[in-house]
Amino acid sequence: MKKSNSDREIMGDQGAPGKSWGKRLGQFLQSYHWWIIIIAAIIVSFLGYLGFAEYFSVRKEAYSPLDILYRTLQLFVLNSGALPSPLNLKLEFARLLAPVIAGYTAARALATIYKEQFQLFRIRFLKNHIIICGLGNKGLLLALKLKNYGYRVVAIEPDKENDNIKECRDNGIIVLIGNATSAYYLYKAGLDRARYLFSVCGQDDINAEIAVQVRYLIAINKRKPLTCVVHIIDPHFNRFLKEQEFGLERMEGFRLEFLNLFDRAAQAIMDDERLSPFENREIGASPFCQLLIIGVGNMGESLVVHAAKKWMRLSKKAEEELIITIVDQQANNKKNLLNSRYPGLEKVCRIIALEMDIKSVEFENGHFLFNGAGDCNLDIIYVCLENNSFALSTALALHHKLRKYNTPIVVRMNRETGLIELSKNHTHTFGRIRGFGLLDRVLKPELLDIFTHEMLARNIHDEYVRERLNEGETERINPFLVSWDRLPDRMKESNRRQADHIGYKLHAIGCYIILMHDWNAPPFEFAPGEIEAMAKIEHNLWMEERLKDGWKFAQGLKNPVKKKSPFLIPWTQLPEGEKEKDRETVRKMSAYLSKAGFQIYRA
Repeated sequence: MKKSNSDREIMGDQGAPGKSWGKRLGQFLQSYHWWIIIIAAIIVSFLGYLGFAEYFSVRKEAYSPLDILYRTLQLFVLNSGALPSPLNLKLEFARLLAPVIAGYTAARALATIYKEQFQLFRIRFLKNHIIICGLGNKGLLLALKLKNYGYRVVAIEPDKENDNIKECRDNGIIVLIGNATSAYYLYKAGLDRARYLFSVCGQDDINAEIAVQVRYLIAINKRKPLTCVVHIIDPHFNRFLKEQEFGLERMEGFRLEFLNLFDRAAQAIMDDERLSPFENREIGASPFCQLLIIGVGNMGESLVVHAAKKWMRLSKKAEEELIITIVDQQANNKKNLLNSRYPGLEKVCRIIALEMDIKSVEFENGHFLFNGAGDCNLDIIYVCLENNSFALSTALALHHKLRKYNTPIVVRMNRETGLIELSKNHTHTFGRIRGFGLLDRVLKPELLDIFTHEMLARNIHDEYVRERLNEGETERINPFLVSWDRLPDRMKESNRRQADHIGYKLHAIGCYIILMHDWNAPPFEFAPGEIEAMAKIEHNLWMEERLKDGWKFAQGLKNPVKKKSPFLIPWTQLPEGEKEKDRETVRKMSAYLSKAGFQIYRA
């Protein structure tokens, strides 16, 4: 898709001041190189014609104007420049430059014709690369950041007129023009050798269709593990789909993750001390914490949820209260939806709904910012409007009303360019207004480390290290007692597989995984028989994985380096101490899931 005017605002002005003279010149030459070649060819032809006319005139040779023109055109194919000396300067210049122009034109034409074949040739040599489906603003930014971070990236984009294609190719990113829902283009992009696939098209149904196709192709082609990340715009639909991440039939080599930018952005805001009302707040200093959210779309809803979660973790006293005021044209309806979707929300915070048009006189007056005594007790204000310019102008209006107070105002915008940079450089005007660039803050290489399966795998490894150190083991005895970053890739993958199998083990006892709705729910407890059944499955899966990885049974101490273990035996023959380790892993399953925002329920 071509960029609209709003897209151009999001992506920033490519010709903005601050770019080097050389870079601007390079962009100009790249944009107008064909016009430059045409003008150069006309000039060379003109000089060649004049040069031939003068040359033949000096030699008293009679040539008609058409003959001279024919000779001039032959200069471009090296057919008429070999003449006895002396030659005039015009002809010398023309016969040297004409073949250069012709050669450059032929090379560019061939490059254009065979560009796709060359791209496909490059892909054949890639492995463990990242495929990005869709080159809208999200896809472009993600591709550029991953490329700059050192990953090899292949993009699939259906619209050959998309302006972002050129920027990707200029940065060394391979771009295939085609439909990512097609098996043909997925295979052409090297799906069988890729490590990640991101589907970030502009429509949820297309992203979901790509995920279904990828899963089918992986199922019929055994390969190394691939993580398929599907961007879902609607937060409620995203929550529903995330619960299916563990509900899929166990399949080796395929992990499905669902990504919602608004959910990730709200979490990032609440963890940022500059943007969160909690990070620098002394809990207990005041019985109330009051937030104001302007606009309750996808971003506003996610902010309400993550603010409540954060408050629940921090607040220790019963008299402390979180008050969230939402301003929206359908504020009451959205409040009811929030309470319906998140049953524990009302127990954590009090939501005040103000139905108001942001463009109305009522909003402009700003009376809702103050209490009955005329004071503003708000800890922070979040402006979550879709239009960047309107969001910033709204924030400026609120800032003017609250100029006597130190209330921070956070404005959600698409990119950290343009208006956000303007606000940073003009603090006397923008004061306490703080911009949050949605795409820049969320679409980062670090995103690869915070997906559900990756978080669970890290939690499992950290607990393993803690337990083994408590038992007296050392890194010298067990080389895997190291931090996650130092862990060998094959052992990281082992922990990921253990995380993959959580849903499989729970299904065996009639339990399932859902996103945490009731944040005050007590920890899930398994019956003794359920613990025993899942511990046995845990051991069998561990044996299956170790045997595939080349481990062998051997008496004596376990040797991770030589891949030998005395515990590669059936459950009934396993020592009681080893069985207890598997049982303990099962008991901690609820805690692992809780850290990742999930909970267990019994069907």
